[in-house]
Amino acid sequence: MTKVLIFAFLAGFSLILGVIIGTSFKISQKVIAAVMAFGSGVLICALTFGLMEEAFKHGGFDAVAIGFLIGGIVFIGGDFLIHRFGGRNYKKIKHYRIVKETNGKAIVLGAVLDGIPESIALGISLLSKNGIGLLMVTAIFLSNLPESISSIDDLKIEGLSKKRIYLTWSVVSASVIVATILSFLFLENLNLNTIGIIESFASGAILAMLADSMIPEAYEEGGYLIGSLTILGFLTAFILSKL
Repeated sequence: MTKVLIFAFLAGFSLILGVIIGTSFKISQKVIAAVMAFGSGVLICALTFGLMEEAFKHGGFDAVAIGFLIGGIVFIGGDFLIHRFGGRNYKKIKHYRIVKETNGKAIVLGAVLDGIPESIALGISLLSKNGIGLLMVTAIFLSNLPESISSIDDLKIEGLSKKRIYLTWSVVSASVIVATILSFLFLENLNLNTIGIIESFASGAILAMLADSMIPEAYEEGGYLIGSLTILGFLTAFILSKL
């Protein structure tokens, strides 16, 4: 249980660390994009060689197909709504028409939408002893960090004080920590087919997040270097998973 608490804390603390860095230093968008690209590669590896494999072992083809598709659709639908209300404006993605310039609440909802499936995936991965938990927490840390850094300027423009910004992201951080712990505690006793559906649901949502948000944003800011860093992240994670 100590390991679960440590990993859950690391996943949540990465958001607060991003706020500390974002409010204390001026970080280049290219650096943020590089971290996102490497983290995306690690996440892709953790999904393909970890969560989806486990989901198939637990539930078979039907669980994988049902959970994966529903997870992707739910994330895409929620992400579209958050885009419409300005919650992704700080990410500078041009594929959506933004109704409002900025919206702090929508930004937070967007972070929660990203964080919950990752937290569920982390909690489930810690139930197994195959080392996927370490890959998941590394990937989540690397994806959360640039997300909170990128939001700082927009939240300041909206008029939020430094204290309010910390409070806002503390709520998101707490939700990530709680979701990870609850996933570990309560999903273990479910039947294997249900666990397989939940694992593939989290996988579908995370892959949709990567395709819809992380990788396009990273490429927009980092250009052709992003492909190489994503490949490097995947290769690094694969090697670590086999050690």
